[in-house]
Amino acid sequence: MKQIGTKTEGQTKLTIGTQAGSSRTVGIALSDEMSDLRQETLLLLALNVKNQVVARCEVFRGTVDACVAHPRDVFYQAIVANAARVIVAHNHPSGLAKPSPSDQEFGQRLWLAGQLLGIELLDCFIVGRHSYFSFGEHDLFNAVTLPEILAEKDTATS
Repeated sequence: MKQIGTKTEGQTKLTIGTQAGSSRTVGIALSDEMSDLRQETLLLLALNVKNQVVARCEVFRGTVDACVAHPRDVFYQAIVANAARVIVAHNHPSGLAKPSPSDQEFGQRLWLAGQLLGIELLDCFIVGRHSYFSFGEHDLFNAVTLPEILAEKDTATS
């Protein structure tokens, strides 16, 4: 079993069959792979219960400053791959790996969709110029559970 983070021909590879390690090793691998892309690109890594990559899909390719995707597009690919978990990443061609408010909202929507579908979103990455931002490392998917979120929405509409 290959571990993500091992170098092959000078590059870190996120290929089918590799096992996702820590957010740091995955983030470095994604940074190596995506930092020079000229258009925003949304990448899905579908994982099995052992965190091995079973599929990788380019879900969407956008423009130099936008990538419009919907959680259904991401999770459709995950369901087809029979994934237990997913990792999602997109790049910022500007080179800045800082999440915008819409990036944060999209990450939260993905997390919630994963909760509903029973496919865990392990992490969501933004890749800049040879750098990355991990939602997981910054605890943006905190311990709030789906029932708590739904209860908040119910009390807000009452």
